[in-house]
Amino acid sequence: MPSNLALEVVEKLKQKKLTISSAESLTGGLVGVSLSSISGASEVFKGSVVAYTDEIKINVLNVDSQVIKQFTSISEQVALLMAQNVRKLMNSEIGIATTGVAGPNPSAGFQPGIVFVAFASDDHNMCQKLELTGSRADICGQSVEKILQLTLSRLV
Repeated sequence: MPSNLALEVVEKLKQKKLTISSAESLTGGLVGVSLSSISGASEVFKGSVVAYTDEIKINVLNVDSQVIKQFTSISEQVALLMAQNVRKLMNSEIGIATTGVAGPNPSAGFQPGIVFVAFASDDHNMCQKLELTGSRADICGQSVEKILQLTLSRLV
């Protein structure tokens, strides 16, 4: 069932005649599923890259390996590069990205629930650090909700 947030994002993108693409790590494609489940999303949603490993972040999304080495893939810097680079890769006006730890185990020194969501456009790049709680599925679901909320807030 499509979410109200995804519907709002798609409708707002249509109104503004903008396109969007996503780069996802911890959400594993859930952002893309959420957007593409909306009727008419093909007018605005260009696609998604599931970059679950550093190899894909580096080789497909062109995230500098030195940035990952310095900050880890669970960082504001990497989330922003993912959003900026998926935007370029897919030739969309907006790029969004998620990276973090869904759990149940820590990763790269971060506890489950540490998530970064990023938004990139011509005139605005931003990232939010989230500290979420719950099961792996809960954290992924909340991450999708947060990136859609961030996107909607930038489209108003």
